[in-house]
Amino acid sequence: MLLKYLFIFSIFSVVGWILEVIYKSITNKKIINPGILIGCSITIYGFGGVILNIICTFLININSNYKILLLFIISTLLLTLIEYIIGIILLKVFNVKFWDYSNMKLNYRGIICLSFSLIWGVLSILFYYLIYHWLNNFAINIINHNIGLFLLGIYYGIFIVDLFVTIDLLNKLKKYSKKIKKIINIEKLKINILNYNKLINKIYPYPNINNFLKDKIK
Repeated sequence: MLLKYLFIFSIFSVVGWILEVIYKSITNKKIINPGILIGCSITIYGFGGVILNIICTFLININSNYKILLLFIISTLLLTLIEYIIGIILLKVFNVKFWDYSNMKLNYRGIICLSFSLIWGVLSILFYYLIYHWLNNFAINIINHNIGLFLLGIYYGIFIVDLFVTIDLLNKLKKYSKKIKKIINIEKLKINILNYNKLINKIYPYPNINNFLKDKIK
């Protein structure tokens, strides 16, 4: 069971990263590597995928005309809660924002907003009907093969290293935010300091951010 959820976490983290790259790059008209981690993962999607899978597993055996409504309500509330908790942790601990809904209606502190919460609810229904059963079978097939376990181990090995490197970067950002006495919006920071003439910086801008911070922090 644990291996299945570890696999689901990894899949959702990577797929979420891909979707965010497409969305952020289109809306900002620049290629941007989104998310907290340096690599190709966004953990909030991984946590969301695991929670969503658990919710669907719980509801699948319930015979009720209100099952889909329950799925929508529970998923909307829990996924919004996850988004809020992660956003608050980043804000309180490191004084940074990796996403900002401040320009959207009915938002709270720019961390959550009604429109995206409703989107999570709709996506949960689509997940239940289109992905849930297939994903469970796929996950079981993967974790029952040595090659699948090997690849999963490689992913989490890279993930752990990435996590430590990212925490180091966040601590530098925290130091810089105290110096300028402002909350740092990571997306705006990337757009402002990256050299978009080089493809590698379009995809992995973090070396540029590190160099920027070294220049600004004595």
